[in-house]
Amino acid sequence: MSAKNGLRSFGLIGCLLAVALLGSALFASVASAKKPELKPTAYIALGDSLSFGYKAATLDANQVANKANCEASKAAAEEGNITLARAEGALCEPASSFEPGFVGYFAKKLAKTEKEAGNALATVNLGCPGETSDGLIGHNEAFGGGPGVEYNPCGYQNIDQYPLKAPIGTGSELEAAAGLIASKADGEVTAVSLQIGSNDELAVVAKCESAYSNEHGFKSLGECIVHEAGEEGYAYSGGLFKHILTNIGETIGVLRGAGYKGVVLLIGFYNPDATLLPGSDQLDKILNESLEGEVAAEAYGPGVKVAQPFPVINPEAAAFVEGETAKETEKKQKKEISAICHYTEMCGETKFPSPEGDIHPTKAGYTAIGKLMVAAF
Repeated sequence: MSAKNGLRSFGLIGCLLAVALLGSALFASVASAKKPELKPTAYIALGDSLSFGYKAATLDANQVANKANCEASKAAAEEGNITLARAEGALCEPASSFEPGFVGYFAKKLAKTEKEAGNALATVNLGCPGETSDGLIGHNEAFGGGPGVEYNPCGYQNIDQYPLKAPIGTGSELEAAAGLIASKADGEVTAVSLQIGSNDELAVVAKCESAYSNEHGFKSLGECIVHEAGEEGYAYSGGLFKHILTNIGETIGVLRGAGYKGVVLLIGFYNPDATLLPGSDQLDKILNESLEGEVAAEAYGPGVKVAQPFPVINPEAAAFVEGETAKETEKKQKKEISAICHYTEMCGETKFPSPEGDIHPTKAGYTAIGKLMVAAF
C-alpha cells in the first residue's frame, strides 16, 4: 500500500469516527430529551414553634434589623388593618429568617431518597409557633374540634400577623394538611411528621403559677403540675397527658381519613426546664412512655413511629435513685445540664439553665432531632 493510499485510509477512518461520534451525541441528546420528568411528591410537617424552627434570638434580631417594618406592622394591627399588618409582618419577621430546623434536616435527607425513586419532594411546613393540640385541630367538629377561644387556630399568624413557612389561611394546620392530602395539590404525600403538646404543658404550668393553684388548694407549684398531668386534673377532662395523647390520635385519624397511607412520624417531648421545675423530668418521662406505649399497641393504627429526643437532651434525667450517693446524683445533674445547654437556648454565658432562657433548640439541637427523625423513619 502506498503512502498516499494509507493517508486516504486514515482519512476515511477519521470521517467514520466523526460520523459515529456525531450519531452518538445525537442519540444522547434524544435520550436526554426523552428522560422522564420527576414525579412531584410532598412531605407535610405539623406542629408548633419547634416544627417551625423558631428561636427567640432570631425574633429579637429581626426586630432590630427590620425596625421600620416592625413598627409599621404594629401600627397597622392596632388600627385594625389586618391585610397591611400581615404584609408588613412578613417584612418584619420573615419566616425564611428562622432555622430550617429538624423539619429542614429531615426533608433534605428524604429528598435524596425521593429523587432516587424518581420523585421531586416539596416540603410543606405548616408549623405554627405557640400552637396547642386543640389549635392544631381547629374549629372543625368533624376533626374533633369545637367552639371556644381555646380552639382558635394559629394565633401567631391569625392574631399577631406573623407569616408561617407555609400559609394555612384562617383555618387550622390539620384542615390545611387534610386538604393537601386529599387534593394532592403538591403531589402525592409520602411523609408526615407531627410534633405537638408542648404548649399544652406550658399552659398548665402557667395555670399552676397563677391564682388557679390557690383556688384548688394546691400547696406548691409541683403539687399542682403533678395533679394536672394525671387523670384527676381539673384543666382537662382525664388530665393533661390524656388530652395531649387523645388529640394526637384525633389528628392521625383525620390524616388517614383524608387518604394518607404512609408513615406518621411523631416527635416526642424533651424537658428544657429540668433544673427549674424539680420533678418535671419524671413527668415528661411518663408522657413519653405513654406516647410510645400508644404507638406500640397500635392505638393510633399502623404506620406510626416515634423520634424520641428525651434521652439526648435529658440524659439520665437527674432523678434520684435510692441508694446512690450525693456525688453520683450531682454527676447526673451536671451531665443533663450540659446537654440542655448544648441542645437548647436555655443557657447564657453562665452555662446554666435560666428562667429567662429560650426553650427552643440550638442549631445543634435541631440537627440532633432531625437525625432522630431520619433514623426512626
